[in-house]
Amino acid sequence: MMIEARPDHAVELKEAFGAFAHVAEKLRVAYEGLQRTAANLDRDLADANARLKSQVEELENLSGSLAAVLRAIPCGVVVAGCDGTILMANPAAEDILERKGADLIGSAAAALRDAAGQPLLLLGNGPGEVQERVLRTASGARVLADRVVPVSDAAGNHLGLVEVLDDRSEVKALELEVQRLDRLAELGRVAAIIAHELRNPLSGIRGFAGMLERHLRDAPNAETPRRWARRICEGVERTDAIIDSVLFLARPRPLARVSIDAERFLCDVFECVAQAAPALARGVHVSISVEPPGLRVPGDETRLRQALTNLIQNALEALGGAGRLELAARQRARLVELVVRDSGPGVAAEAQARLYEPFYTTKTEGAGLGLALVRRIAELHGGSVEMRPGIGSGAAFILAVPAEAGPAEACCS
Repeated sequence: MMIEARPDHAVELKEAFGAFAHVAEKLRVAYEGLQRTAANLDRDLADANARLKSQVEELENLSGSLAAVLRAIPCGVVVAGCDGTILMANPAAEDILERKGADLIGSAAAALRDAAGQPLLLLGNGPGEVQERVLRTASGARVLADRVVPVSDAAGNHLGLVEVLDDRSEVKALELEVQRLDRLAELGRVAAIIAHELRNPLSGIRGFAGMLERHLRDAPNAETPRRWARRICEGVERTDAIIDSVLFLARPRPLARVSIDAERFLCDVFECVAQAAPALARGVHVSISVEPPGLRVPGDETRLRQALTNLIQNALEALGGAGRLELAARQRARLVELVVRDSGPGVAAEAQARLYEPFYTTKTEGAGLGLALVRRIAELHGGSVEMRPGIGSGAAFILAVPAEAGPAEACCS
């Protein structure tokens, strides 16, 4: 059986194919438009990615530059968040605080303490003006100029705090040294006037007391007046020695440098001090060491003897007639060190900062010039003197002078 195609079916089929072709054309046009849109989006996305990558690189460069700046600046910088937690500390801050960054970052700033139990940082106090304070660390005390400032974003939102630490220890030491030299200069002017006014009458007193002692030498029952006359002469000599010390402290004379046998020098000086104060030296165990053997000390023997005598006498007085006294001479690199170490009670903490001040003393008797003279003599030799507390008790004074004698210091001329 055959199906006969009707004319209206052909028309419908033609219309259907026409509609399909129209829709296909619209789809083709839409697809091409979509392709163009996608291509444009790809280009825009690539441009956006390029700009974003450039911005990231700029931020990384800026961050690296900021980190380099923070590493390079000599001031310590510590950053804390709004809750007081430390977020960053530069190397200078680690050096000043003597703490590793890993120990600081993540810690609560207000909870950290220095060696004396005081706040390590001022971040816990909030923003403030520049404040000078003393920070106690394992290596000693540091003088800091400290300031805390707030950090905000462009919209004014609070982000945290930054503490800037400026170690002023060297500057402070220089200021104190200038003040010390100014005091010495003033002392020199006053001492010269006093010496001039006192030495003439002192010479007269010494002369008349000596005449009186000689006059009473053979007189019967005159032992007491003779003793009084000797005491007058001894008092005049002590007063004259104080005047000499003050004058030398303020206006030192040029050094007469020689090469001194260290072992003989230590033995001689101790024997002289022991003979002058037998009661103090009698119960003391003394040891003398020289390293290397045959070591020689370059310097003014008279002045170094004066300095070592003061140190040994102080040590014997600290021992009070019992204990250990160690005298040593040793070479350390380009220095020769003369060491006086005792097992006494040591030096009180409050006295350590003033040890070398002229006229400062913790003794009931004495002018307070001994250690000041020791320091002055060390400086004139181009050296130094240092006090080191003993382990548990006692103290060691180390007088260091250059191993090779050089020209006299300019201040000596």
